[in-house]
Amino acid sequence: MAFFYEIRKIRKFFEGVFAIGKWKRLSEAATFIYMTTTLFSSIVGLFLYAFLSYILDYTVFPAFGTMGRTQGMILLTIILGMIFIDFLMGTFFVLLYDKLIFSPTENIIGQIQKKTEDAASAFPIEMRQLVEDNPFIKVSSTGTWVDSIDKYITVASNEKYYDELTGCFNRKYFAQVLSKMLKTEMLCDIKSQGTIRSYGSSMFAIFMIDIDHFKYINDEFGHQYGDVILALVGKTLKKIVGNKGVVIRNGGEEFLLIVCMEYPESFESYAENIRNVFAKNVRITGHGDKNRSVTCSVGYTPFPLFDEKPTAISVEDHVNLADQAMYLSKTSGRNTWRGLEVVHSPYNEEEMAKLVQSIDYGSKMRYIKINMP
Repeated sequence: MAFFYEIRKIRKFFEGVFAIGKWKRLSEAATFIYMTTTLFSSIVGLFLYAFLSYILDYTVFPAFGTMGRTQGMILLTIILGMIFIDFLMGTFFVLLYDKLIFSPTENIIGQIQKKTEDAASAFPIEMRQLVEDNPFIKVSSTGTWVDSIDKYITVASNEKYYDELTGCFNRKYFAQVLSKMLKTEMLCDIKSQGTIRSYGSSMFAIFMIDIDHFKYINDEFGHQYGDVILALVGKTLKKIVGNKGVVIRNGGEEFLLIVCMEYPESFESYAENIRNVFAKNVRITGHGDKNRSVTCSVGYTPFPLFDEKPTAISVEDHVNLADQAMYLSKTSGRNTWRGLEVVHSPYNEEEMAKLVQSIDYGSKMRYIKINMP
C-alpha cells in the first residue's frame, strides 16, 4: 500500500514539473530546468563526440567492445564534461529563476492573497456567497499567479458594484460587468443549443421589478422607513433568486433580475412566485393598524427574445422590453406580472426596432404574445 502511495506522490510531482507556468514549488521548476539542460547537454555532447570521431577517422558508433582506447577516453571526457556543464548550467538557471521570478512572485502572491482575504472579509457575507456561487460571476481558478491577481482584482472591485442599502449589485455592475457577460458567454451558450431545447438546458430571462406605491410609503412613513422597505426588498429578491442569478438595484424602487433556469421551467411560474413571495415577505410593520403587505409589479422577457436571431436585440433593449412589460403590470392594477413570449421574429430590422420601441406594436403585429396571470 505504501508503495502505491509513493508512486502516486511521484506521479503528482511530475505532473507539477510539466505544468509549465503553474509550478507551486521551486523543486518542480528545478527538476524541469535540470531535465532541459541535461537534454541540451546530451545533444551537444553527442554532436561533439560524433564530430571528433569523424575528423579522427573513427567509427562513430562502433560495435560493442570494439571501441579503441583513445576514442573511449574522448567519449568519457565528453560525458564527464557534459555532466559538469549540465550541473553548472542547471544550477545557474535555477538560481536565476528563483532570484528573478519565483521568490518575487511568491512574495507578490502572498501579499495579494492577504489583500484578497482582507477585501473579502470586508465584503458582506451574503454578497461574498453570491460572488463565489453565482453562475454569472466567474473567477478563473486554474492556479497560475496571474489568476491570483485576477481573483484579487475581482474581489477587491466588488465593493464599487455593491448597493449598501439593499445588499444587491448596482446599475454600474450591470453596465460594466454583467452586460458583457450576457453578450458573450450566455449568448454563445444559448446560440450553441439551437432553437430546440433539451431537458435541463439553460434558459435565461430578464425580470424588472418595481415596488407598488413606494412614493406613498415615503410620504406616509418617511424616507427612513422607505429605506427599511428597500433593504427588505433586496433581501427578499436575493432569497428568491438564490444562486441562479443576480439581483441589481436598477435605481430608486426598481430592481433588475437576471435569472438562469432549466428547461422546462416556466417564466410565468417564476414571475408569479416573485409576486407571491414579495407580497408575503415585504410588509409594513410596527405602525399599529397600518400593518400591511407591500406588493410589486413584474415584467419579464426571455433572453435572447428570439433564439434564431440572438444578436438582433441588444442587452439594453431586452431590459427596455422587460421594463415595458413591467409598466403594463403597473397600468393593469399593480401586484401582477406581464411577460413576453415569442410568436415569430420580425422580417426586417425596421420592424425589429418598432417592436423594441413598443411591445404593444409587437403584440399587434403578432411578433410576440403578452402573457399575464
